[in-house]
Amino acid sequence: MAVTKIHRTSRMVLMIGGVAISLVVLGLFYLGGQASAQDKVIAELSQPKYTDAILYWAYFLLIVTVVVLIGFAVSDFIRGLKENPKKALSGFLAILALAALLIFSFVMGDGTLLNIPGYSGPDNTPPTLKLTDMWLYSCYFMLIVTVLAMIVMPMLKVKKKMTLS
Repeated sequence: MAVTKIHRTSRMVLMIGGVAISLVVLGLFYLGGQASAQDKVIAELSQPKYTDAILYWAYFLLIVTVVVLIGFAVSDFIRGLKENPKKALSGFLAILALAALLIFSFVMGDGTLLNIPGYSGPDNTPPTLKLTDMWLYSCYFMLIVTVLAMIVMPMLKVKKKMTLS
């Protein structure tokens, strides 16, 4: 009883806190006005005043998500090795497939330098551009696989029900 109450309370605080902070940051971004003329990267373009805040919040959320994901994956893998080693290794193969996808999409990426008006920073380099392409191609691939799974899996369930009856 106490564990579920603690779990429920901590989950609610985390969700409400995360949503509240996200709403405040989004409100600042959209309603906070424009950056001053000397702070703008390109004078004639619109630039919200709190762009940095929303970017840092997105980075923070991404880092927390990745750390939690890796933590749960490792703990699940260790627990699975104790209970059913063969099943745990099949989950490990899924991680290897993801690594292969990332490596393949990195190799497939284009490192041609971009012509970005008003930008002369250090990130317009071939390795960074290939890394960006890697994430984009990986997201495209996973989106396609997800949509195909949403279409195919119900058909397989219907086919399985028909063969059982």
